[in-house]
Amino acid sequence: MISVVVPTRNNEDTIERLLDSLARQSFRGFEVLVVDSSNDRTPEIASRYPFVRVLKVPPAGINVARNAGVREAKGSVIAFTDGDCIAPVDWLESVEKFFETVPEAAVVGGSVLTAAVLRGNVVAEYYNEALWPMMTVYTRQIEITLENFHKVRVPNGNNLAIKREVLLSNPFDESIRGGYDEVELLWRLCKKGFKVYATPSIRVEHLHTGSLSRMLKRAFSYGRGHCLFFLKHRRAPLAFYGVLGAAALHVYFLLALVFAISGLWQLLTLGPAAYAALSIIYLVKGRGSRSLIYPFFDIIFYSTMATGIVYELLRTTVEKSGVGGAHES
Repeated sequence: MISVVVPTRNNEDTIERLLDSLARQSFRGFEVLVVDSSNDRTPEIASRYPFVRVLKVPPAGINVARNAGVREAKGSVIAFTDGDCIAPVDWLESVEKFFETVPEAAVVGGSVLTAAVLRGNVVAEYYNEALWPMMTVYTRQIEITLENFHKVRVPNGNNLAIKREVLLSNPFDESIRGGYDEVELLWRLCKKGFKVYATPSIRVEHLHTGSLSRMLKRAFSYGRGHCLFFLKHRRAPLAFYGVLGAAALHVYFLLALVFAISGLWQLLTLGPAAYAALSIIYLVKGRGSRSLIYPFFDIIFYSTMATGIVYELLRTTVEKSGVGGAHES
């Protein structure tokens, strides 16, 4: 059996699309656990489906919900997705076939594509078409290791299947909130020698937000999660490079402000130069007219994410002021 665990929080507008897609699965040996912390109609809607079990948990973060689902699950494999996703008819069949074909695998993730109803929305499609996509799109099967962890895009938690026995001894870290929740787990599993894969044959659609303000809110949240990942795994290249980049970006902002106040505008030309370089890269990648829009998204998205990193670093420092503690390397 495969247990599908769906952490939900206020997904009343999208949960039906997901559960309808699960009802159409070609693979029949599965159960669905909706682990809910909503204050809207999400649990009421989910309860209408006879194959769904609804578990209520406090709104303490997505990893709290995931771990609760794992404890209640009966399947030997746990497939995670979110309440704003849509699973193609062969999703679970593809998960089963992968573990049969690669029995040594502990984890497999897949592509997360823009839902068909949102195609044409430039903000929603940026999630997949960015130079470093927020939602993964794989073109070939890869094994994710300590050596390439910071060079490839690791799978998202909304299309991730993990053997239950692995999760029972290596649960999600419930202190990681806001983003990078699945990244932290995958890093730990790679460190322990578990086999982690990603493949294009396992895919879901995601109802990415079409709102720029919501995307930036998510960027800030990702930054906070990235910082928490760094504080726990300071030697992880992905974590370190992200914090280093955030620091460099804020130093640039500070220097640009100082130069502008001083009447020296030379440093500000780096911004237009970066925009032009990104536009050329997107044009080469075939993004057409969006080559003029996506660099703007890149700049504001990663500036916002960097601000989230700095914010969380300052918040954590103040909170732990005067309190020492060891960190995992």
